Amino acid sequence: MAAAETLWKCWYKVRHLGDNGEKTLSDFSSTDSEKKKGLKKTDLKISSPLVPAASSKNAELGANVSVKELYEGPHSRRGQYHWVDYPPRQMSKSAAKAQDRVAIKVYKIKDREKPVISGRYSLRYHQVEIQNPQLVAAVAEILKKQDRHLDVRENAMFQYPFQDLYFGYDDMVAKHQDLVDNDPNNSLRPFLLLLIRLLDDIFADTRVKSSALRAENLTNYKLLWTLFPRDTTVISWGDNCELLLKVTETVYMEEPRTFIIKGKVLRFDGRAFLWEDYSVNIRPFAGHRPITELAAYPLEFHESPDEVRARLTARGRKVLDYQGLTYVNYHGVALHTDEKMVEKHNVEGRVLIDVIGYNKYHLAQGSREGADPQTKKKQLVVADVDEEEAAEAEDNLPDSDSVSSSTYGCPKPQTQTTTTATAKVVKRLTPAAQERNKQAMLALEAENPLLMFMLPTIEGYALKNKLWVVFYVEDVSSMNWNDEAYDHLVYNEQQKDLVLSFVESHCSTRQKRPQVVEDVIAGKGEGLVILLSGPPGTGKTLMAEAVADRTRRPLFYLHAEDLGINAAVLGANIKKIFEMATDWDAVILLDEADVFMAERHPQDIARNELVSIFLRELEYFRGTIFLTTNLFSTIDSAFRSRVSLHLLFNALTNEARMLIWRKFLDRLPAQEKGRSALPEGPRGAAEGATEDAATGAETGDDALTDEDIKELAAWQLNGREIKTAVKMARIWCDHKQYALTLSRLENAIRVTSPHASKSTAQQDMSLYDE
Repeated sequence: MAAAETLWKCWYKVRHLGDNGEKTLSDFSSTDSEKKKGLKKTDLKISSPLVPAASSKNAELGANVSVKELYEGPHSRRGQYHWVDYPPRQMSKSAAKAQDRVAIKVYKIKDREKPVISGRYSLRYHQVEIQNPQLVAAVAEILKKQDRHLDVRENAMFQYPFQDLYFGYDDMVAKHQDLVDNDPNNSLRPFLLLLIRLLDDIFADTRVKSSALRAENLTNYKLLWTLFPRDTTVISWGDNCELLLKVTETVYMEEPRTFIIKGKVLRFDGRAFLWEDYSVNIRPFAGHRPITELAAYPLEFHESPDEVRARLTARGRKVLDYQGLTYVNYHGVALHTDEKMVEKHNVEGRVLIDVIGYNKYHLAQGSREGADPQTKKKQLVVADVDEEEAAEAEDNLPDSDSVSSSTYGCPKPQTQTTTTATAKVVKRLTPAAQERNKQAMLALEAENPLLMFMLPTIEGYALKNKLWVVFYVEDVSSMNWNDEAYDHLVYNEQQKDLVLSFVESHCSTRQKRPQVVEDVIAGKGEGLVILLSGPPGTGKTLMAEAVADRTRRPLFYLHAEDLGINAAVLGANIKKIFEMATDWDAVILLDEADVFMAERHPQDIARNELVSIFLRELEYFRGTIFLTTNLFSTIDSAFRSRVSLHLLFNALTNEARMLIWRKFLDRLPAQEKGRSALPEGPRGAAEGATEDAATGAETGDDALTDEDIKELAAWQLNGREIKTAVKMARIWCDHKQYALTLSRLENAIRVTSPHASKSTAQQDMSLYDE
């Protein structure tokens, strides 16, 4: 090789004797502008080089009007080039013309996956180049179905393993047969037949091996691509949930060695249903493997494909009902994504499905997101928010006292502002827009099933976990409002009704936007601040929970640590939480808010800063907030002036405790309150016995009487302690199959509240007198 290279170099130098490898202006074709001016090559010759001024450090640097050509030398490597002044040996013009005349070029390389015998390699196809313009045009038309677009003015290049040609083979055969039947003299016919014959040779081994393995429901890593033509429905188990995707292409990656199935799934982005890219990776494996054991495989190999389609279509239909702000129950695992890390959280209880809020608060996206042409191209249906329609929907909202239990199941139209003042306002879809989206999707579904490709997840907020997460649609259930909580609340009936009316009125006022008395400063003092003060267990928390459920609004339950007790983070946290609560029309319950309401002192600068920040944000809060405290006397005077309502919860009277005992006991099943047979055996006594052998407790035969309730009310307990005593006594009696009697309830009191005394005297409540 070295000798041949030296010979070629010497030959080139001798043939181009006097040629120093430089090109002047006369060596280049005239440009259009020079031709218009009538200039010729002879006019462009320069008799002497342009010499720069003598003051230059190097008078000859760049002095010649010429171009020097250098070529990649024989010792070059990738990224490290050895430059020489002679070109590599080129093909002769006659040989080049001969190659240009052929319709198809085929390139072969050594097949290093096969053994080398006597120093000789087997060869395999590496590249196919189609040169015939007619054939390129015919193949380009066929490959459009695979979303492969060819330029008919250029040669068509295909690389191993030639997926496009493999999956387009049947269409090529059909086109050739059509030419034979209808236009046998067409000049394309022999060229197309030539390509078909070539493909028969290229894919001979592939077809035989693939067919044999598929018959046994097997595959190998090298032939994986044959299972996934474009638009194949593939089943996968992504993020712990079954899903279907539609294949767009497959790729073998070298580093790391991986087979990638690229596809698309449907999802809702808060405004439109659109196709989203989704990929599944399959790591290399040795030998053969059952197709159904792959991380993803064609749905046709599933044992019950029709059942899968029906189940996932039903799940996709469910997503159509969650286009707006939806208050629901959730029981399962949810995913929280933070800086490319995915965390799993167990979520139990009430949550808010809110895709717009997720995009805004968690992803910091505004109205410009999704407006690019590529995203719009992927959208199936999109319902624009009509300004007049949105305003009319808000004006026609029902009053709070007539809101049904499905209010948050069919979300009320709400408007949210973006995170920046310059961005457009981002609006949730109105019910009418949601319905248009839904009907458009159902119409598309009737033509071509697509709801089964819907992502199994949807974004929202977990109120208990206080996190923006992704929920699994299958674990979402409808909301069950608790109207009993309001009735269970032991408080002055007129004052209960007053609080309920204020909250309902404030909700209605903000939605219908009537002319109300406003502060001198716009946006200031529009919130409803309700202070609940009193000793523990008197019903403060229950008041907020009961009112929220009765008014059909989410309850945003917060503690001081949720806001932060550091001045550096408190301002940002509380601003974001207040904005979220206002968006949701939620009721905030800030339990034990003493740390933010304590009276300020000159010596405690850190505490003063917290109080000042909270005061400032509370002043501009437009929603409803309940603040609870056990220490009303320590509240800063500035807070007292900002409170809309102040409810005082005194220690329970004897009559109040009787009522609470009755309410909790009435909630027990009838058999637990009445007589029950004692179990036979060493831990039970004979029927009719007056004393339990194991506990010494009196059993009795009758249910709890009014006198028993009076005895229980004599214990100095608060509501929470009464609830705990009933709960523990019930568990005890259920486990032992005992009757729930006065004696056993009092024993439960002694072990759950050992500090409690039995007396009719009332606790001194002077601390809470106003």
